[in-house]
Amino acid sequence: MTIPLSRRVRRVSLSANAAAKLKTTALREAGRDILDLTTGEPDFDTPEHIKRAACAAIAAGATKYTPTAGVRALRQAVQRKLSGENRLDYPLAGIVVANGAKQIIFNAFAATLDEGDEVLVPVPYWPSFPDIVRFNDGTPVFLECPLEQRYKLTPAQLEAHIGPRTRWLILNSPGNPSGALYDEAELAALAAVLRRHPQVLILLDELYEHVRFDARPPQGLLNVAPDLQARSLLVGGVSKTYAMTGWRVGFGAGPEALATAMTVVQSQAASGASSVGQ
Repeated sequence: MTIPLSRRVRRVSLSANAAAKLKTTALREAGRDILDLTTGEPDFDTPEHIKRAACAAIAAGATKYTPTAGVRALRQAVQRKLSGENRLDYPLAGIVVANGAKQIIFNAFAATLDEGDEVLVPVPYWPSFPDIVRFNDGTPVFLECPLEQRYKLTPAQLEAHIGPRTRWLILNSPGNPSGALYDEAELAALAAVLRRHPQVLILLDELYEHVRFDARPPQGLLNVAPDLQARSLLVGGVSKTYAMTGWRVGFGAGPEALATAMTVVQSQAASGASSVGQ
């Protein structure tokens, strides 16, 4: 019997990262010595104090369903982290927790995209961005950012690609996979363009904020242009910083109306994230 598949699922394919990971796993199981660069897996283990906390949580019975938007204590911890480390203040109602940062991104696009809406994706990009857009009826628009531009988007490119259907700009810093970091002047120049187009939402994927090789504190778009916070979604998580990739805990911080809509999406897709992970 042929199973009829939806147009939605036929628009996308298995994540390129996942497909490559399957291949490396098969080669390793066949006895090959493989250096696996397919996924962003830190080269250290989850710290011992985190493992002990998870064991203590299990022993204490923290194994039940969790609130869809996330455990209050974790959301408060995210709130403190963003205030103290990123110098950004959010109400608790603007902070949501999901099954990894990927689900935060998926929920945001599911909550905001209609057919034909466009999402600007600077190239190189994390492979899941365009297919998450397509799955949610949007159209990815690619902006080539070659080595000559240090893999970074220019204000002129951004201005040229914003159209009447532009719904989101994805700004991934530090860049995945390039590692590119925008400096303050570059962020200010992009912000100047975005101010001329108030209909464009901004997705700030900063999952790799601690994977860097200088002593500078995190400096994001919203530090340079705080007026854009009202239409931005800041995405983070514990996977890269704490080597907790398998724990599946990510967070988003943004406008309360967007956080509420994302929670509605999550309530119908996966419910709350892992109680032990949180």
